[in-house]
Amino acid sequence: MDPLPPHYTLNHYETLGVEKSASADDIRRAYKAKALETHPDKLDPSASPEDKQAAEARFHQVHEAFEILRDVYKRRAYDIQQGFKPQYSPKWDGDISEEQRRRMEDRQQWAHKQREQFEERMRNLRARSAAEREEKRRMDQEAVEYRKMVERMLAELYKKNPEWAERREKLQRRGHANMRPSPSVSS
Repeated sequence: MDPLPPHYTLNHYETLGVEKSASADDIRRAYKAKALETHPDKLDPSASPEDKQAAEARFHQVHEAFEILRDVYKRRAYDIQQGFKPQYSPKWDGDISEEQRRRMEDRQQWAHKQREQFEERMRNLRARSAAEREEKRRMDQEAVEYRKMVERMLAELYKKNPEWAERREKLQRRGHANMRPSPSVSS
């Protein structure tokens, strides 16, 4: 591996050692060969830290080149950016392989299913929340009605037995904190 001047950067095709017209299979084969060739673990154990860093940088360049060139759309954008005349590919015109079409449909179905499940969970949560609010409202209403019923019964008892009301008032005067005020006696 010849060291390059620090200011010189290879384009991705030079990094992988392929022509601009290389097919996806050629790029994949070149990447595998370059990755094995440039992998930092291939260095001699006595290599200097600078050599190790340079090897890692080279390996990352190879990986980055592969990431760009393996994807048809990224490759086309890279070619345009670098001023290369992009190679024609029917995939750029919107044609996709059956495998890609199947994967896209699978992803869309999965996303649709996830969205439906999310919406179903949200509907269930809203329904449960509404039911809990209604139950709390009903229980609060029952508690108010029960309190009123108890107060009416006590008022009737105090009305029929005035001595109970007198005993209650005596207890209240003595300071029993537990005593509730006598309900108003209504006719």
